[in-house]
Amino acid sequence: MKKLQKFNVIIDTDPGVDDTAAVALSLYDEQVDIKLITTVAGNLDLDTVTRNVLHTLEKFDRTDIPVAKGADKAMKRISPDARDVHQMEGMGNYIPPKTVKTRPIDMSAVDAMYETIKKYKKDINIIVLGPHTNLGYLIQEHPDVVYMINHIYCEGCAPYGMKSEGDRWRNYVSFNVSSDPEAFKIVMESGIPVTIIPSKMGRELANFTEEEVYKIRDMNDVGHFLFEMYNGYWEHGYPDRRIAINDTCAFMIMRYPKLFKTKRSFFYVDTEEIPGKTMVEFNKLGNVNFAYKVNKKKLHQIFVDSIKKLDRFKFY
Repeated sequence: MKKLQKFNVIIDTDPGVDDTAAVALSLYDEQVDIKLITTVAGNLDLDTVTRNVLHTLEKFDRTDIPVAKGADKAMKRISPDARDVHQMEGMGNYIPPKTVKTRPIDMSAVDAMYETIKKYKKDINIIVLGPHTNLGYLIQEHPDVVYMINHIYCEGCAPYGMKSEGDRWRNYVSFNVSSDPEAFKIVMESGIPVTIIPSKMGRELANFTEEEVYKIRDMNDVGHFLFEMYNGYWEHGYPDRRIAINDTCAFMIMRYPKLFKTKRSFFYVDTEEIPGKTMVEFNKLGNVNFAYKVNKKKLHQIFVDSIKKLDRFKFY
């Protein structure tokens, strides 16, 4: 029997509705071994996003996974949060408890990342679901990590300047990058192999329709939990009701790379004129895999199948 490939993973996150969905999807994947979860201020303040992660782990009985608190602000700027998108508690229409029993480990995100990366040298992947602040500090303080990390998978960029794109997307600046463009620049220039899910992927190429969201609700208690979050997270600016799954795609492209088509690229980020504006240069020598296409039908089926496997959880 062929041995299953195992992914050793660090998840760096700022939950956030879609962050929570991506984390939930990964917790019982038999080919994913989550070694560490780190939190960063982004969608909401650091204490709230950390509470949301810990609550999710308690809810899904995975408090064995260590959680380390990270940066409470961007490296060089004050960034807005996204409460208007993720709601006041960060989990859409689902209201988590104010307090949790589980505590973060007594180690900073940067230190915890460094120790974990050293332990699994060249066999550790980092999934970045928020601003890159923790990674920016990690590379600054421990430059040797660039030779130890196998791959970084992240969500957040807009293909500014791509001739095939219309004005809507050329002029879009994504939240995760614009929240801390200096940190994103450090990561892009580090030489670490990176795969990027652009904002368009989650919003327009892989999104859930309203009908699909209601089907998820009726699957089981985990589906109902996701629906509660999604029901306060409908994407703005579209004529229909849809749910963007940007962060879910960042997990999926690591786990199921054949679902996506990518192009090798160099990525550049503006930190001055339009902070967070990203520019892509397709080049076979580039260290970035830029995702531009997805098999939406298969991705959605894998998502549904993953939720079905969690029937044992009874939340309601």
